[in-house]
Amino acid sequence: MCKRTDLRPLAELSLTVARTDPKPPLGQPGAACLFEMRTKDGHQANLRVEASTPVSEQEARLLYRATAQVTVMTPAGAITGVGDEAEAFTRRSEPGFKYAEYMVRARTGNLVVKVWLAVGGTSYAATETLASKALTLLKATQAAVPTV
Repeated sequence: MCKRTDLRPLAELSLTVARTDPKPPLGQPGAACLFEMRTKDGHQANLRVEASTPVSEQEARLLYRATAQVTVMTPAGAITGVGDEAEAFTRRSEPGFKYAEYMVRARTGNLVVKVWLAVGGTSYAATETLASKALTLLKATQAAVPTV
């Protein structure tokens, strides 16, 4: 997933990849990549792209629902046009700097795709900016991974 993820949609954020981690989704068949990055002014930024392909649509539904039950992020609502089910989550924190997070996940058939984008700085990155980037990456990942 690390080599297949096109980071060009993040260009305007001026992020530099420091490290990648191809650790697969926990307990599920699929692929994932965590991109550990830095902003232009040296703040932490992260992107995780994850595609899970459980053996059945029913198992994919269970996986999709489980994410909402375990995340500490705040629900931001349903997303239309990107799958059978899709929703977004946001979070803002201050671990010594302003850290804005946005996660979108979608299920189509037995494919569950999750994109988490987080950017640190002296001010919070706009939710709309993170959302548009995450949705672009979600759609690209969905197009690249087959479903049953």
